[in-house]
Amino acid sequence: MSIEKKRDLWKTYKKGIIYQIFNQKLRFKDENGQNFPNWNEKSLFSIADIYGGGTPSTEKSDYWNGSINWFTPSEVGKDKYVDSSNRKISENGLKNSSAKLLPPGTILISSRATIGQMSILKSEGSTNQGFQSLIVNENHSNEFIYYLCHILKRELIHRASGSTFLEISKNEVGNIKIKVPTLSEQIIIANFLSSIDVKIEKIVKELEIIREFKKGLLQQIFC
Repeated sequence: MSIEKKRDLWKTYKKGIIYQIFNQKLRFKDENGQNFPNWNEKSLFSIADIYGGGTPSTEKSDYWNGSINWFTPSEVGKDKYVDSSNRKISENGLKNSSAKLLPPGTILISSRATIGQMSILKSEGSTNQGFQSLIVNENHSNEFIYYLCHILKRELIHRASGSTFLEISKNEVGNIKIKVPTLSEQIIIANFLSSIDVKIEKIVKELEIIREFKKGLLQQIFC
């Protein structure tokens, strides 16, 4: 089996598992082998604080090229975690715009352009106005909510509105109802899905190494 095929099979497997877990067709046991309690319905507002973003004035040079990460929608969605943005803003840029300084663990969800792209902040950062970002409270697992939000993409798009371009508001995001298990089961589910991601990442890295090797080999042949 080719590495590309292996990668695609794991990605398909992950999608199927996520569907089964969040539709409660696949359940986990606690450490004593007992069933966890039934999942409870909650709104996203009840499990997370939601923040939009902003763009400092591009006419103020002292607002830019600072040390604060400033993400745009095109920079999220490819990887589970994001750590460094293409552009940075300064403390002045942060203070003089609607951008917010978000803590590590915040779930960045694009709210315009391609709605529903998401990644988790690995370190402090901010975003432009194309996001509704979730700071999950301590009674919930941010990684669990990250995975759960993947099945909400269709609803996010459905709730979006706008004449020029579609955008989903903070209220529309926060009013989405989801079913969540106990924190203990959330952590088990998040760890299980994370282990699948680790396998996929390993395969992707192997594929990148092979491609680089082939590229270098061709360059040597035709030099």
